[in-house]
Amino acid sequence: MTPFEAYKLFLAIKAHFTNPSYDFFKYNGKVNANLDSFNRRRDKFHFAKLAKHKDPMGYLVAQYVSNDFTGWVGDLFTEDAERQYTQYLARQQSLTYNFQSDIGKLEEDFISKFSCKDGQHPEALVIFRRGKITIESFTILNDQLNFFPLWDTRIDDTVLWPSIRERCLKYRPFLHYDKAKIKSIIRPLIS
Repeated sequence: MTPFEAYKLFLAIKAHFTNPSYDFFKYNGKVNANLDSFNRRRDKFHFAKLAKHKDPMGYLVAQYVSNDFTGWVGDLFTEDAERQYTQYLARQQSLTYNFQSDIGKLEEDFISKFSCKDGQHPEALVIFRRGKITIESFTILNDQLNFFPLWDTRIDDTVLWPSIRERCLKYRPFLHYDKAKIKSIIRPLIS
């Protein structure tokens, strides 16, 4: 990967997570970027570093999923960014195990944890916000149960919930999991 290709990848991932109308997969990662403007940038050495990374796309996705990333390329090469990527890889490698563990935290009275009362955040969302379940588990739960549309109509919060919702929905296409195994974990809880 060349530094210019890393720059285009950076722009595409950034647009995917920050621009509601841009979809990385729909547009196949294409962005308007030209080599002349890239060559005039003072921070292009950061893109050279990104180009040398073993997994530049995973590294960028990990930063945006963490919700700590400011969007400035210089923040990609900090200790925090490396830690975010390492944690992201660990979560990816044990996705089903983490999901099963996270479901255990929601198991008791499972269905009621997703109900919204008086416009307040449902208990499942509160548990997610406290960091007790991973963004992967939360996103997979919605992918399987599709509760976000219901929450959109019932949650009165217009700041926190929409940003969480958007981050999960934007992350979903990057998340690969064994659907049959996940369904077998969820099925007993909703029967």
